[in-house]
Amino acid sequence: MSELSSSSSELHLSPKPPQLRNTYLAAFSALLYIAVMGMACSYSAPATVDMQKPGSRFRDITQDEITWIASLPGITGSIGNCVSGYVSHKLGRRAVLVLIAVPYVLSWLMITYAPTVSWIYSGRLLTGFCYGISSVAVPAYVVEIAPLKIRGLLTSGFQVAFTVGVFLMMTLGYTMRWSWLALTGGAIVTMSACLMFLMPESPAWLLRESRRSEAAAGVRFLLGKNVNVEKEFEIMIGKVEEQPAFSLKKFLDPTLYKPLCIAVLLMFFQQAAGINTMTAYTVDIFQNTGSSMDPNTASVVFAAVQVIVTIMSSMLIDRMGRRILYITSGVLVALSLTALGIYTLLPKFGWDLTNLGWIPLTCLIGYIAFFAMGFGPVPIVIIPEIVPIQSRSLVLALAIVSSSFFSFVVAKTYGVMVSNIGFYGLFWVYGLFTVIATLFGWFFLPETKGRSIAEINRSFSITKDN
Repeated sequence: MSELSSSSSELHLSPKPPQLRNTYLAAFSALLYIAVMGMACSYSAPATVDMQKPGSRFRDITQDEITWIASLPGITGSIGNCVSGYVSHKLGRRAVLVLIAVPYVLSWLMITYAPTVSWIYSGRLLTGFCYGISSVAVPAYVVEIAPLKIRGLLTSGFQVAFTVGVFLMMTLGYTMRWSWLALTGGAIVTMSACLMFLMPESPAWLLRESRRSEAAAGVRFLLGKNVNVEKEFEIMIGKVEEQPAFSLKKFLDPTLYKPLCIAVLLMFFQQAAGINTMTAYTVDIFQNTGSSMDPNTASVVFAAVQVIVTIMSSMLIDRMGRRILYITSGVLVALSLTALGIYTLLPKFGWDLTNLGWIPLTCLIGYIAFFAMGFGPVPIVIIPEIVPIQSRSLVLALAIVSSSFFSFVVAKTYGVMVSNIGFYGLFWVYGLFTVIATLFGWFFLPETKGRSIAEINRSFSITKDN
């Protein structure tokens, strides 16, 4: 008996490392929904240009209709964000992702076979609702299935997956008609749902629902048969018990309202820098700024640079710090937009810029590279770090909802701004907001690198009297 106890003790002291292959597979399956979200957000860039070509049934589409096609998902995206928190809590993260596949595919099919622009509007509204749900359910699922040592890697996959979706849409738009682009979106949703159906539900969610046997099976699937299930359960239960009940009085607590203000402002400035315009109208912008490269080719390069720099940024963010990346990114984005505004203004004074078509290409590529370096990933990383754990779900939900609303406003006002103040005015307005965002980062954004969440929370409660 003593020998048996000794062997058990040795086994406990020297556990086999978890097998993470299935964890990566489950995260990949969920993040495919975010790639589709990237495709949906950038769909209008190649599609609306193609719709205007001879032979298209929408060749007479107006600029106002184009801006509606680009911006409508932002409206229902906000609604989807709100709904997702409730339904994913009640039904489970995986269940919600599988269930939304049906309306998600339907939304792409409505666009593919649309007889009128109204059908495209309806399809885009439904698309926005579905990606609004997935944009909340996917991060929750990924965080809950990821072991601590790879959690940062998997959660940073959200922004990478989004940019990959944008790149895929731009690349396919180079050769495909707008209807085939929509059909491809539906096909990838179908593939995502099939993969997700084979994955386990979040063990943490199952444990909260007192479904221990299913949770244990999920843990073994994700981490391997030799994992210490009870130890994993202790970690999950500890996290749940750390979250006290939320009350409205907490909005008077500076450790909540200050991070909430920072979170909403970060999302506002992210959109006010013009990223949704640049993503939704990439081809049109390259056409109208006099780029020397073919607009469709340039849009593919634009999206590829975004993917590459986003991946690089995810590696640098823990080394350089969040605040310094955000501020540096803001300065360089503002310079790119200022230069682009000057270039588009000069022809109005008689300047011949025929041989300088490389300038707008360089400025736009610089814009997306510098944006992806800080303005893109930093808000996603820093918001969960500055919010107390018991308020994190609420603040994240409000931040995502505000982002969806701001993205709608930015995309819809594109046509009006270009008509009234020109492209130079458009770029300078975005540049002005970027300068304000940079100053905000300098004076108000805390550095979270190397600091515990408790330490960060305490810094918000410190007053001048202290």
